[in-house]
Amino acid sequence: MNNRPRIRGSVRFDPYYKVQWWDERNLAWHDVQIRYDTVAGAMAAFISGKRCRVIEITETGRRSLT
Repeated sequence: MNNRPRIRGSVRFDPYYKVQWWDERNLAWHDVQIRYDTVAGAMAAFISGKRCRVIEITETGRRSLT
């Protein structure tokens, strides 16, 4: 077993994308817990009848693309 603490910035990964949908009742964005490799893939998964956006997740953080 490895008991060494994780060092900040030690995890590396390629950017990926998630879909979020707007909850008008609670006035909040909610993540759809599915990971997409492309923006187009995420956009194709938009929920019909809901306001949606694509979020890019990188090593340095998250940002809205749409």
